[in-house]
Amino acid sequence: MPRSLIFTATFNERGNVEAWVRGSHRACPDADLLVIDDSSPDGTGSLLEEIAQEAPYLCLIHRSEKQGLASAHLLAMRFAQDNSYDFLITMDADGSHQAWQIPELLRAARDADFVIGTRYRGGHHRAGAGRRLLSWGANSAARALLPTGLSEYTTSFRVFSPTALDVVLNASLRDEGYAFFLEVVEAIHQAGLTVTEVPIEFLDRVYGSSKIPRAQIMTSMGVLITLWRQRLSNGKRPAI
Repeated sequence: MPRSLIFTATFNERGNVEAWVRGSHRACPDADLLVIDDSSPDGTGSLLEEIAQEAPYLCLIHRSEKQGLASAHLLAMRFAQDNSYDFLITMDADGSHQAWQIPELLRAARDADFVIGTRYRGGHHRAGAGRRLLSWGANSAARALLPTGLSEYTTSFRVFSPTALDVVLNASLRDEGYAFFLEVVEAIHQAGLTVTEVPIEFLDRVYGSSKIPRAQIMTSMGVLITLWRQRLSNGKRPAI
């Protein structure tokens, strides 16, 4: 049987993380779970320790300070690679990604190196109006400047094959914020790997507030422009 690892990063997700653990295990009872917590002040890490006492499938990595989402994802990728998992599933812990859809993404991963859950092309984005507008703008710009055949670039609900993990871990990624997710898609596209997407139901977070700093919006646009210029310099003019 293929070995799967389901990963999420946490920072102040005490109100959401237990539901994420239970839901992910219920959706994929044969999979292992990995949570990387950046010393959440709200006690997320201690709650996870309690849950792990009764959940041998749950692995925890505690980091001494907040080191960012991108570094947590890269650490999870190295963990999956080092432990020879066949699939790495990444997702948010806040309830916006639905664990019951993990098997749908895994089925698609049988024929692709990289699968992303899309809120477009049959998917639904049911978060607040501001979040929907932000996501629509970012993905519209990405589709225009970096066409890959995908409709979704920014959500973290993804499945990676070992080949895709190798590509990402050997890529020269620069951004440590949310633009990291754009860079990952572009690295996989430039490597010529097979990609596909699966429609998902994206909801608003259950507890807590969004952690996307406003400065990250401008940073992400700058990264997108840089990737677009790189394509131009390589003679691959985007079809705008």
